[in-house]
Amino acid sequence: MTIELLNSGEAARRLGVSAATLYAYVSRGLLRSEAVDGSRERRYRADDVVRLKRRRDVGRKAEAIANHALDFGTPVLESALTLIEDGRLHYRGVDAALLARTASLEDVARLLWNCDDRPFAADNLPPLTTALRRAWIAAAALSPPDRCLVLLPAAAALDHPSWVEDRSAMLETGVRVLRLLTAAVTARPPSPLPIHEQLAVAWRVPADRVPVLRAVLVLLADHEFNASAFAARVVASTGANLYGAIMAGLAALNGPRHGGATRRVAAMFDDLKGTTDLDADLGRMLRARVYIPGFGHPLYPDGDVRAVTLMAMLRETMPTSPELAFAERLAAAVERLIDRKPNVDFANVAIERALGLPKDSALALFLLGRTVGWIAHALEQAAHGALIRPRARYTGPRPGA
Repeated sequence: MTIELLNSGEAARRLGVSAATLYAYVSRGLLRSEAVDGSRERRYRADDVVRLKRRRDVGRKAEAIANHALDFGTPVLESALTLIEDGRLHYRGVDAALLARTASLEDVARLLWNCDDRPFAADNLPPLTTALRRAWIAAAALSPPDRCLVLLPAAAALDHPSWVEDRSAMLETGVRVLRLLTAAVTARPPSPLPIHEQLAVAWRVPADRVPVLRAVLVLLADHEFNASAFAARVVASTGANLYGAIMAGLAALNGPRHGGATRRVAAMFDDLKGTTDLDADLGRMLRARVYIPGFGHPLYPDGDVRAVTLMAMLRETMPTSPELAFAERLAAAVERLIDRKPNVDFANVAIERALGLPKDSALALFLLGRTVGWIAHALEQAAHGALIRPRARYTGPRPGA
């Protein structure tokens, strides 16, 4: 059977969208594109276009809304935390790209949690119980995310104030959790120092490069209802404490389609670092239908503002870095081939390589920054006081069939 293939102009015309939206559909996995030998032009299967158009044109009846309520891009819950609009990211109305230039992660926590300095008192540290010390020893050889998943339940078991539903107590618990995870990542005792300073000491980052660490933490603090934030909110809605909500968020972040994508980007950096012809090697990957991670984002069709900000700060801080030069050559080659710009996963790995950070540091930065957002979502959901419980649309056999 002959498969009808469309060029980008015809595919966009049939869908009634712009070229940028067409590429966003591809990056979201809603539409497949195929390489054409000897050309930068991509082709799109006509049957895929028909299916996507039918899906977009679905009626707005109650059943149709229920069927698609959890699809990417459909609003599910109200939130006053993060706005992504017109290619910009805002925390409670403040431009996150501007915050990245000056603010610390603790500043962003105060903004998103809507609190003052009191929860961040120097003596508000996770209690180093016997159970936690044993867990610390057992988790020493694990990666930072796995160390966190081991230490969280050990710390929660005897942190009795974490079950108090008073907002002030929850805020103090949030700070203890954040400081515990920082200690897990740095393999150092819990500290009240700003998180970027703790990371800089543990990873031996020169003082002039520390602002880049601070910036990536700020820009990863929250991103609306992503998978890990939604997981944290669902658990928080049951009345579980912040430790439980953060464990849910961390488990979701670790997946390769979310924060774990940084590992896929890092592997790509390793595979392509020694190549003499990036375009040729990337072209072979595309022809073999190998997914190129770290590029495109459905919420930023014109380019991920977080990646733009971080790559600019890297250029300002380390203009002669060979690791940065390679990252920029790779980004340019991918954009030539598939017309997608780097996203924050790519920029995060570029920072890991340019600053010479330990393996998996990009994911560690992601989880520390995003912990602030998970806590903000848990606090907001606790204030709503409602259980998140969607209904299923049953598709199995009927009784007696």
